[in-house]
Amino acid sequence: MKKTFHTILVAIAALCLSSCGNSLKDGFDSKMHTVGAAELGTVEYTITKVVKADDNADWYKFGDRKILFTVKATMKAGISLDSPNCYSAQIDESTKSITLTLPEPKVLSLNMKAEDTKLEYEQVSITRFDFDNMERNSLLRQAEEDIKNDKSIGILKDAQDNAEMFFKAMLAQVGFEKITINFANN
Repeated sequence: MKKTFHTILVAIAALCLSSCGNSLKDGFDSKMHTVGAAELGTVEYTITKVVKADDNADWYKFGDRKILFTVKATMKAGISLDSPNCYSAQIDESTKSITLTLPEPKVLSLNMKAEDTKLEYEQVSITRFDFDNMERNSLLRQAEEDIKNDKSIGILKDAQDNAEMFFKAMLAQVGFEKITINFANN
């Protein structure tokens, strides 16, 4: 999977290094056409998370249940360029400057494979039933949501930084000398 991701980035970079149009605007349009209509994944993280549940007995239940999983997830983030109106550019050919406003980065995919999920610990009192598959799946879905919404991971900041570097390099290749990259909602 990582190899495919890197192959796509190399192909995009190769296209960016190909010849441009006669004007900066033509070169910009050509490059954005190449990159556009796609999701540009700029960062991939592998995250390990511990999922635990402690189902203590209510007043009408005797005993308790505890379960602990470890899960490994692969999360990709970047920007989505799936429509022509998702970005805007102000180009001044006389000063060779451009201000490009891109959509804000987002999580593009999160993959938690079954083989990367491991039951580490389970304890159930004799008076209680084991965790069933529906309860286990619910815990794993909650873990997936927790990973997606965890701002402390920093994947969106890294995705933004990498997208900025990518577009600055691409636009410099076109011939722009003063390049400003902004992101929507920033």
